[in-house]
Amino acid sequence: MLPTPTRLFSTPARGSNSGSGSVVRDPLVKAWVLERANGPCEACDQPAPFIGADSFTFLEVHHLRRLADNGSDRPENAVAVCPNCHRRLHFSENTHTYRETLYGKVSELVCE
Repeated sequence: MLPTPTRLFSTPARGSNSGSGSVVRDPLVKAWVLERANGPCEACDQPAPFIGADSFTFLEVHHLRRLADNGSDRPENAVAVCPNCHRRLHFSENTHTYRETLYGKVSELVCE
């Protein structure tokens, strides 16, 4: 069991299970992943681009196996990445290869 993160957000979960295609996300997963990263992007290792309004470093959480494809909403399926790496994970021509490198970089990840 993962310890309760010290960085917990009061942001409500996005989406719903109403058939619209969006999935409710657990805010604890976001907090755990961001705490695990501890500041730098887990993909490029660069510092977060800025400090957010919440006084924490700004990184985005990306699920390696999409929730829409039955990926789990667990820290073992998510990484904290800078906005550039997040876009690269979604839109680059080598998305699959780039995603696979993260399994070697972040030991807590489990390929689903």
